[in-house]
Amino acid sequence: MQHCNSVFKAQDIWYLIDLEGMTKRKIFIANCPICNKEMALYEYFNEETKEFYQKYFYSGGARRIKEKFKKDVHSTMLNFKNKYKAPSGFKYGQNIEVKKKGKIVEVRQYACDFYGNRVLVKRIEGVNEQKRTSETEEKS
Repeated sequence: MQHCNSVFKAQDIWYLIDLEGMTKRKIFIANCPICNKEMALYEYFNEETKEFYQKYFYSGGARRIKEKFKKDVHSTMLNFKNKYKAPSGFKYGQNIEVKKKGKIVEVRQYACDFYGNRVLVKRIEGVNEQKRTSETEEKS
């Protein structure tokens, strides 16, 4: 979303039930980080013209549009995030090194998804000691 010359992500997305001629309906809800104005972006696909339409609503208009479409909500992004505590869908790995006094003490491997969920998969302790033993074995 865009406002006050800045681009930012929506805080919540409402997925609405499809109507005749209008599909893929969504409402993106956010507050501008600069002026803190409440915003809503209504987006839908018109099957007759085969085009996407978008319309921004600010302050009172945003509140009215939320009240108007509250009964048409199929699901929300916040409900989806709360429903799946463990990573789901597309996942990626993340390695985090724990350092003490400049030395790597431990490596933690996490499974993450694009909804902010993260689960610890594996801990590898004594990383510097393993490197030292493998280096001495290679030299001999």
